[in-house]
Amino acid sequence: MARVPSNTPATSESPSRAAVRAAQRRKRSVVLLVLVAALAVALIVTVGVVVVRGASGASDPGREPAAAASDCLPADLRVTADPAVADALGAMVADIGGADCPAVTIRAEDSAVTAAALSEGAEPDFDIWVPDSSMWPARVTGTEERTGVDAADLVVSGAVASTPVVFAAAEPTATALASEDAGFGSLTGRSVAAVVPDPESVAASSAALLALQTAVEGDARTFTALVLGLEAGVVPTVDDALAAAAAATEPTIAVTTEQAVADYEDAATPLVPVYPADVKPVVTVPLVTLADASGGTLDAAQALLTAAVGAGDLLDEYGLRDPAGGAPPSATPEAGAAGGASDPADGANQAEALRTWQVLTAPSRMLSLNDVSGSMLQPATADLRRIDLFEQAAVRAVNSLSADSSLATWVFSSRRIGGQDWQEVVPFGPLSDPAHKQATIDTANGLDSYVGGGTGLYDSVLAAVSYMRDTYVPGEVNLVLLNTDGYNEDDAGLDLPGLIVELEKLRDPAQPVAVIAIGYGPDTDQDALEQIAAATDGAAYQALQPTDIGTVLIDAVTQRGCRPFCG
Repeated sequence: MARVPSNTPATSESPSRAAVRAAQRRKRSVVLLVLVAALAVALIVTVGVVVVRGASGASDPGREPAAAASDCLPADLRVTADPAVADALGAMVADIGGADCPAVTIRAEDSAVTAAALSEGAEPDFDIWVPDSSMWPARVTGTEERTGVDAADLVVSGAVASTPVVFAAAEPTATALASEDAGFGSLTGRSVAAVVPDPESVAASSAALLALQTAVEGDARTFTALVLGLEAGVVPTVDDALAAAAAATEPTIAVTTEQAVADYEDAATPLVPVYPADVKPVVTVPLVTLADASGGTLDAAQALLTAAVGAGDLLDEYGLRDPAGGAPPSATPEAGAAGGASDPADGANQAEALRTWQVLTAPSRMLSLNDVSGSMLQPATADLRRIDLFEQAAVRAVNSLSADSSLATWVFSSRRIGGQDWQEVVPFGPLSDPAHKQATIDTANGLDSYVGGGTGLYDSVLAAVSYMRDTYVPGEVNLVLLNTDGYNEDDAGLDLPGLIVELEKLRDPAQPVAVIAIGYGPDTDQDALEQIAAATDGAAYQALQPTDIGTVLIDAVTQRGCRPFCG
């Protein structure tokens, strides 16, 4: 891992980079006001407006304008840009054309807000959209494909800027990480705490998730564990993450961008960017138009893309890099190593990483359906029965669930209540309730007291899925966790084809209730479990050896969120 030199307190002889850039911005604003006579910036929460005119050499007397006055951008051009790039884009627009060019309005709005509106089918109120990451238009497209909402047809025309994803850290932590040559893969060791801005609203975090997935070579089990570990360190905004890293008393990093670190100013605890040594994600700032854009809009878009190619120095004033990711001349070699053009597919891949995050961290509403037929008393090892091993694994699984999850416990064998094969032991309740969690753990530890009878598998599965469908809770992962060591022994109930037909009737992709089935030992009817799982977009696991029970159960529980999308 490499990093730029540490930030030092500014002095009159050696001002900090942030102070220099701040002074440059103030000088630029004054010049623009004099030459153009109109620059208004209104920042209200996430929305603002920047009005700029083309002006020859507006920011740098030595720099030629990007185009002649005859190539002015249309006065009625509607541009929406993320606040992180709106000022830089305004400066770029000011360089296009001459002083007599008409004003162009740039509306500043958080990319997450724009993307959410488009994903819900809102009519675009822009001709050109400049989000802070190519992930956002990819997310709009992906949401449209999943939900069927008639969203705007977006075209990503190219990039106008970029910024690397870095770790922001105080000097002692940065020095230690640099000496270890650490990167995203190092997070598996948990030697440093990580604070992550909410991936659903901050693009750098989704890029970091993709980098983390790459660093662990796509290992789903390791990635899932890391995601669940990172969840506790999620904060709403970039500012919150930087403040947390600065205030931490233990080694802590904030996942953010090079631009955000450059803009951060805290005299008490300066933060420096730390560049990962393994995976080097880049947030690319794209220029997005509509599929039915007019010729004038397309010409304007091309003019902006052309201007961006030679705007490295201008972008540097705003903490950004050029579209190719190249470091500006003032950057150190370590910072330059973090550059590089972003893969065109990264936007879609980052959107998919975000989708994975969402389903893994969504609250779970899980009905645990446990086989307590007589065969569960059979020896599994020299000292333990099958039920003993399952009890131990079940307690670990409960402890792996987040506090915002809810859980119910059922058992089944044969004719437990009259002719009914299943029995509710612990009703649904939140694991945030200590009493409910303890009751669930106590039940898991005492399942052996319920053992007896045959295996009434099929009727119990249908009852559990029907219950979950009838009580479905939107916004949560609704599923049945089925644990069994045998095959159906209830000849008076449903057969397998009949069960599959009934499950197909209950299936609703818009409100999925997946069955995650785990078969313990060689006597399990694994083929039946796989058919049940397939009919509910779930998954079937098998633990052939006693020592596999704990691993398989934990895997099934921690990967609950990717159903039905993980195949």
